[in-house]
Amino acid sequence: MVSHSAMPGPTTPSPAARRAGLRTGFTLVELIVALVILAILSGVVIPRLASGSSRTAEAEVRRAAELISAAGRRDTLTSQQLAVDFDGTTFTLMIFRRPSPADAAKGLTAEWLRDAMTMPVELKDARVVAAVSDGMDLDPRRFRVEFLPGTPRPGLRIVMRQADGQALWTVSLSPRAFRATVVSGEDAFADAEAALIDLDLAGKADEPW
Repeated sequence: MVSHSAMPGPTTPSPAARRAGLRTGFTLVELIVALVILAILSGVVIPRLASGSSRTAEAEVRRAAELISAAGRRDTLTSQQLAVDFDGTTFTLMIFRRPSPADAAKGLTAEWLRDAMTMPVELKDARVVAAVSDGMDLDPRRFRVEFLPGTPRPGLRIVMRQADGQALWTVSLSPRAFRATVVSGEDAFADAEAALIDLDLAGKADEPW
């Protein structure tokens, strides 16, 4: 005789199991709340990050201005032949100098030597977008402006932009100034251009600045 075992019938899920099944996804209300929270966080965090990047870029610009100021002071007070050099491959602004007799005695025969008295400025959050010397446009990717003893010092203007933003600064060293100036914004272009003009050299010594 063949016996037939009873087959289990369908079971009815318990109330707890039904509630667990209903919680496998997010409700519309939960999604809306999550989106609102994300929007609030983005409105608070992103501006702070952008502001921090702008401050870092401005700090680099001001260090570049101090470097150029050091070159201007030494050109005025010493007889050293100096050059302000920018290398766009490394984003580094530095000062070079001609070798002295003491350097030659040490076997340093390069045409230009990096100045050991000043620290190079590496631009990480700021980028050079334009450079002008005595009215002539320079290649913003690579330039060198020489300060020759016994000759009028050329004016120098460097325009920098925040690498990941829209902030602009103009660093200017006029021919007779000891210090470079830093001006921010689009309106700085015309002011910096005027500051580079030496009225004596232009034959306008009697005109007001």
